[in-house]
Parts: sequence; structure tokens; C-alpha cells
Amino acid sequence: MQEVISQVLLPVVLAAIMLAMGLSLSLNDFKRVFLHPKVTLLGLILQLVLLPAIALIIAYSLSLSPIASSGLLLLALCPGGATSNLFSYLAKGNVALSVTLTAITSIFIPFSLPIIFSIYVEFLGRDQQVFVLPLVIVIKKLFVVTVMPILAGMLLRYRFKKTVLNYEKIIKRVAAGTMLTIVILLLLTNMKVVLEMATVNGIAVLSLCCFSLLITYGISTMILTSAKDIKTIAIEVGVQNAGTAMMVAFTIINQPQLAVIPLMYGLLMNIPVFIFVWWVQRK
Repeated sequence: MQEVISQVLLPVVLAAIMLAMGLSLSLNDFKRVFLHPKVTLLGLILQLVLLPAIALIIAYSLSLSPIASSGLLLLALCPGGATSNLFSYLAKGNVALSVTLTAITSIFIPFSLPIIFSIYVEFLGRDQQVFVLPLVIVIKKLFVVTVMPILAGMLLRYRFKKTVLNYEKIIKRVAAGTMLTIVILLLLTNMKVVLEMATVNGIAVLSLCCFSLLITYGISTMILTSAKDIKTIAIEVGVQNAGTAMMVAFTIINQPQLAVIPLMYGLLMNIPVFIFVWWVQRK
């Protein structure tokens, strides 16, 4: 059962979510990168540079095991995904900016994730290296599951815009609900993950979410003036796509133990993110 979920359903659902994201995008969304370069560049730097650094600091500070620290970094190297777009909407942020940042980072991920992760594996040393990351294979598979569905969704929107606009919200909700179901099923077939939530690994997961939300919110407040953009960037950096990390662990490099941290994150991150959304709404 677990193999069917992780090897078949997870990649298919992840590709479906990326397709749904593509349905909400047009070329005009990417023009925003050039019209508002400061906002977009800040979001990308915080997502691709600061977040992995926060993950490594947490792993070092809590003395996580090589497997746990690798899982935390793997998670930090993933894009926001549909969940971050949803939370941006709930926080009354700039949803268009959120979707654009998610799309851009999703396009970068097939290249940045395996390269940075491989460097980290080398840094751990051969004596602690318990897995091997096939660089070319990871890039190809991530490209197929993330970038290609996004491009296909954009093409469908261009060709059948009226139909897509009519069903866009429904498709997004179904895709997000299906991913949540997959996470729950994986947790049910890996009950030891639930028990580990009360350990240092659970603290690491919550720390990653809390610190990334607060630090990026603080940095964005010093640089940007739009309240909508500030909370959107904080959510985009603070909410990761656990599904991508799980797919890499389960499907691409066949190391289920690396998926423990992303599985935990899939549930635990909702607590600080909902509190953050409530706080920025009141603020």
C-alpha cells in the first residue's frame, strides 16, 4: 500500500497540482518580474538562499542526525506550492505575486535542489553518506513532474481560457485536497512519524516554519512598503511544498527515511502558519 501511494499516487498528484498552478498563470504574470523586480528578487533570494541557510542552522543547533538534517534541507529546497498560495489568499496578501513566485521557484527547483543537495551530501562526508543522489536523473524527473505540468497548464489556459476560468477554483481545491489526503495516507502507513513529532525532529520542523516566517517578515518589512507584498513573501518562504520533498525521497532516490521530516512538516506547519495569518490579519 505504501509503495503504491509513494511511487505512483504521490508523483501523479504532485504533477496534477503543478498543472493546476499552470492553469492560473499567463505570460502577463511573468511580466510582473520585470515590472516589480525588487519584490520578486527579494522573494527569490529569501526562498533560494536564506531558507536553506535557516534549515542548516537549525540542524546544527539541534544536533540532528545526518538523515534528519538532510530531510530538513531537502524540505527547505522545495518551492511553496499551492498551500502557500492558499495561505496568501487567507491572509489577504498578493495572491498573484504568490503564484508567480511559486511558479518561478518551481522552474528553478529541478536544477537548484539536486545541485545544492549534492553539495550538502559531499559536505557530510563519505562516512556519513547513507544515500546517493543521481544528479541528472533527479533533474530530469523533477522537470517532468514540476516544470512540464506548469507549461501544459499555461498552454491549456491560453487555448481554452474561458473554460479554464470557469473551473480554475474547483481544480485548485480538488488538487490541494488530494495532496492533503496523500499526506494523511502516508502518515497512516508510517505511524512512527506521528510518534516522532514529540522528539527533536518535531521541534526542528516547527522551528523551520516559525523562523522562516518571522525572519522573512522582518526583512521584507525593512525593504518593502506594501503590507500585502510583505506578508505574501513571508508566507511564500515560510510554507514549503512537502509533497515535492516526499516525492524526491520516496520516488527518485528511494530513501523513505528522508521523507520523515517532510511528512511531519505536512501536518505541523499548519499550526504556526494559521497563527501567523491570524496575527497579520489583526495587525
